Amino acid sequence: MLSEEFQTRLPQWLKDQALPLWTGAGLDPATGTVWEALDHDGAPRADMQRRLRVQVRQAYCFAMSDVSAHRDLALQLFRFAMDHGFDPETGNLAARLAPDASILTAPHDLYDVAFMLLAASALIGAGFDIAADLARLETELAKLKAPRGWYENATRDLPRRQNPHMHMFETSTALFAATGATRFRDMAEECLGLFREVFLAEDCRVLEYFAEDWTPLVGDVQVIEPGHMAEWVYLIDRFEVVCDRPAEVPMGRLYEAVLARRDDSGLLPDRSEPLTETRRMWPQTELLKASVAMARRGETPAQGPAPEQVLSLMWDQYLDTPVPGGWYDKRSTDGALLSDNMPASTFYHILVAFRFYLSGGVSV
Repeated sequence: MLSEEFQTRLPQWLKDQALPLWTGAGLDPATGTVWEALDHDGAPRADMQRRLRVQVRQAYCFAMSDVSAHRDLALQLFRFAMDHGFDPETGNLAARLAPDASILTAPHDLYDVAFMLLAASALIGAGFDIAADLARLETELAKLKAPRGWYENATRDLPRRQNPHMHMFETSTALFAATGATRFRDMAEECLGLFREVFLAEDCRVLEYFAEDWTPLVGDVQVIEPGHMAEWVYLIDRFEVVCDRPAEVPMGRLYEAVLARRDDSGLLPDRSEPLTETRRMWPQTELLKASVAMARRGETPAQGPAPEQVLSLMWDQYLDTPVPGGWYDKRSTDGALLSDNMPASTFYHILVAFRFYLSGGVSV
């Protein structure tokens, strides 16, 4: 059952504080794009380079708003990415933009292509006709197709990475939900197969880096990010609901492995191997989503936190800020504030987590 307090607080925060902040102060009027970050006073960090993925992450968020002007802004940001986000010389998708929104790097990174497609799924859900754009993005994705999964960028740099394939899983599931096209379900199945057979270790850690043949790297070059482990719990649950088929993943063991990596505060460090003494906000949103999914499934471990416990910790540590609708990005494990800005990229994590909680773990 939802907490009455959070059932009231979260929609108010999203509608009355966060969306007005990020569609207002978060928008650069000179370029029509969004700033990479605001400082802790709510002023733009106009000096920072911008990532194209942040433009379309915000498009994804704004497309879910009940306010038509926000949805129109989502389409504007997506149109910018489609019309100005490809290098005219190479045809590759950009990754980094200068403060004036000109292209700095264009590696055609799988991570960035995945978020272009995720934004497309939200725009389709909002009723926009972007069929031609979706077809183009599928063509751009096909340029990266590997015998299994996709190459990480146009130059096929190593190591192979779990993270962009996780977001391809997310995107494929979202596109299947938005369109009903079975090719997207098939893509999600391919990503899920990689998770089961490559990314997921026997002890339910999720490995990050691999050789060209998908052999796990070992030693200091391998890391474990508990936030990604929690994110997979949520995404696999979404796959099972949207695609109406079992994922054949030991969800209970995976979730318990996530919980075992919490620090003394009950929150997740950025990395558990090698252990870091920092914890950003986004892994906590993934812990919330995982806790909601497992509660709905009736699979919360005896010592596992209720979603409201995670929410309370998140609020106290990251969302109790002087700027309504803002957040703190990073703290040390002893609670000291380390960040000096609030990245726009975090809104995607927060919005999805709050919407998932408010739905009782049914939808976003």
